[in-house]
Amino acid sequence: MTFEQLVGDALHAADDYEPSPDLFAKVQRSIDEDSAHRRRVRRVIAWLSAAVAVVIVYLALMVDVVDGSITMSFRALEILVTAVMIALVAVLGPAIRRFGETYERDVFSAGPETGARVLRLLDIAYYLVFGAYILMSLIFDPALEFGGTLADWVRAELVRLGGLLLMMGVLHVALLLALPVAGLVFSANQRQMRLAEGTVSTDPLAARVDRVITIGAWIVAGLIVLQMLGIVLNVVLLGAGG
Repeated sequence: MTFEQLVGDALHAADDYEPSPDLFAKVQRSIDEDSAHRRRVRRVIAWLSAAVAVVIVYLALMVDVVDGSITMSFRALEILVTAVMIALVAVLGPAIRRFGETYERDVFSAGPETGARVLRLLDIAYYLVFGAYILMSLIFDPALEFGGTLADWVRAELVRLGGLLLMMGVLHVALLLALPVAGLVFSANQRQMRLAEGTVSTDPLAARVDRVITIGAWIVAGLIVLQMLGIVLNVVLLGAGG
């Protein structure tokens, strides 16, 4: 067969090709997602620019220069740092949720509705934990905590801010490790329910895996509870000793 015949056969075969019926919808969805991403980026840049402008104006109003030294009241610094911490919690919460939705769907593929409810519960826990940290880390009398210079105040506020970011990172890494375990336990429970209903046949290997997963999950949960009880006990003892 000559080269021209091969090309002709290929073109004739292409004539029989029927495009996917949802091709236009896929292209349109891709265009819409790209447009939404650009709008989101522009919105983030606008909010960041506005936040930076507000901070600059606030500092210009609150900071004084006396004999070549920068001075600022501790109350003004505390209000600024607390506002920054609240903004971080309010902004990073939805961002973390948006990026974690795909991960949650993969973990709870056996029950998407359960996964969505877990995300809502985690949202509540997120705001409770970090809201409590912000309240607990407030400083009302710097003289009782550290020195009276601006450098000491800034150092203390950076510790507050760094503690918040560290808590966010550690807790979300722990959550990334804990969610697959929760997904395995959920899948094991779903399989046991289907076995009880008789909708699936008994598999000895699957039953053994389910038992191992359940025992492992209870051990991990027990260790977490013991750790939390230890932390609460330390806080109580420190409060009683103070």
